[in-house]
Amino acid sequence: MKSASLVLIVLAVTTHVAVAQPGATAPMQPEMEQPPPPPQQNDDALIDQAIAKAQSEMPTVLTIAKGAFRRARRSVAIGPTVGTWGAAYITPGEADLALTVGLGFEMFKVPVMPDMETLKALVVERVKAVAKDRIKQAFQGRAIDPVYLDQIVLKVYEDVRKEILGLENVRAKTLERPAYTIAFEADRRFGAERWLGRTRVGVGVWKLTFALSASFGKACRGDGCDDRIRGFIGPEVVLHVIPSGAPRANVIDLFLRGDFQATGRADTTTYDQLVVGARYLVDII
Repeated sequence: MKSASLVLIVLAVTTHVAVAQPGATAPMQPEMEQPPPPPQQNDDALIDQAIAKAQSEMPTVLTIAKGAFRRARRSVAIGPTVGTWGAAYITPGEADLALTVGLGFEMFKVPVMPDMETLKALVVERVKAVAKDRIKQAFQGRAIDPVYLDQIVLKVYEDVRKEILGLENVRAKTLERPAYTIAFEADRRFGAERWLGRTRVGVGVWKLTFALSASFGKACRGDGCDDRIRGFIGPEVVLHVIPSGAPRANVIDLFLRGDFQATGRADTTTYDQLVVGARYLVDII
């Protein structure tokens, strides 16, 4: 009896010890390091990023400016001129017809673009100013949504670029606004069978050029007339027509002029005249 009790006691102790022994446990997982929170960006930094993204997705400023530069090319026309005009002498009451040839230089008030770096700086500066206003209106103090921000800045970038580069007004005009003109001509009078030399200088006002014309030569007709060289001076009004839409500005000038005798007015006959005509300038540059 005692032996059986002793066996039971030994079994109980052995079982308790076995249960109390630590068994194979799963290895402990190391704690994962949490990534640091992203740095908080202010509105200016977000706008800068959106502008950079818009620039990368849109055509370059140089590409967009090509249309404006093509039109700016029309601001200069220099080359030979040829034309014809008819004159009515005020005092003798006669008329004459002439052929005119020469060299002309004409400038038009077509916008000349700044350099590319200046353009980019203007676009970015203007985009920032406009974008901030639109972002304030869109979010009204709420946290900025980067996706929506990109859409806003992309639209602003396009609007500003059109505004600065004048992309809405790059179409060539038939009547460009003139700036100034300088020309030298030789006029062959058919009736008088004589030559006149002429210089013209003018400035543009709206669509017209108001010029001052000075010429010298022999103006009388027939064998018995006073054949001395006389000087003439008078105003000229010119309408410039550029028929082609190409960058090269070949120009048709329609003009009305008064040639008033400036020398020898004490003579019996003077040769004041009214002139109407047209000439064509071939742009060679």
